[in-house]
Amino acid sequence: MRTPKRILAAVLCCIFAGASLAGCENAASVSANLPEGPTITIGVAADMPGLSRLHDGSFSGFDVNVATYVANELGYAKKQIIFRSVTVSDYSKRLNSSLVDIVAAPLPIGTTTSDDTTTFAGPYLSAAQGLLVRADDADTITGTDNLAGRTVCTVSGSGAADSIRTRQPRANIQERTTYLQCVTALLVGEADAVSGDDAVLAGLAANEGAQYLHIVADRFGTSLHAVSVKAGQNALAAKIDAILKQMITSGTWRSFADEMSDQLGYRPSAKLNPPTIRSDNG
Repeated sequence: MRTPKRILAAVLCCIFAGASLAGCENAASVSANLPEGPTITIGVAADMPGLSRLHDGSFSGFDVNVATYVANELGYAKKQIIFRSVTVSDYSKRLNSSLVDIVAAPLPIGTTTSDDTTTFAGPYLSAAQGLLVRADDADTITGTDNLAGRTVCTVSGSGAADSIRTRQPRANIQERTTYLQCVTALLVGEADAVSGDDAVLAGLAANEGAQYLHIVADRFGTSLHAVSVKAGQNALAAKIDAILKQMITSGTWRSFADEMSDQLGYRPSAKLNPPTIRSDNG
């Protein structure tokens, strides 16, 4: 078996540099772990327990499992997949500046079709918008009707703020960059509720514990999780859309969903609409 060129180069470098054998072994090991061949960079969230969370240097969760499945079906091995953190407010910019190749994450709430900046395949998960409150307030905040005069924290760009304003114009909206910032605001009393994707809220509640946080039964609107690509990449979007459908019919989606349910107590539903690829983007 021939020694891979990267490992050989690392060992030769150590030899000519007069490094110890142990140093050479470490250099070879690092080189061996580098991606070989083409890579795919996938944007995912970092602050959504059970869906997509960065912990100890690696991403895990339902959205990450879906993204990995898609990448594998596109022909990329595990070592060729690079995950990068994105937020709902910046993933379109990151896609169009080529910092990421695709994004697997919730779309802005209320989004049902692709727009002029991104094209999406799927969706692979249909969630709703919900409310997260402190456990002590579970009896007094049971829906958007109780939000008049109260402060609701939402994530910038998520679309949740507009939806709350429509349902309860007298609510005070406080926007933060991430869901975890909103949870902190809720726990310290700077906000009375957090509103957003109910799958995300389930993860946040499970992460903190039922003794601290409570998900209100009232659900409204639509929050879709999809795989986004640059606007105009219709062929790639169509291919990913077919992969997502295959993932569901094969039973793989259900195994991912069951894993999330075990972690969060949240029972997701699959909803694949007809492809939403815009014909006017090329």
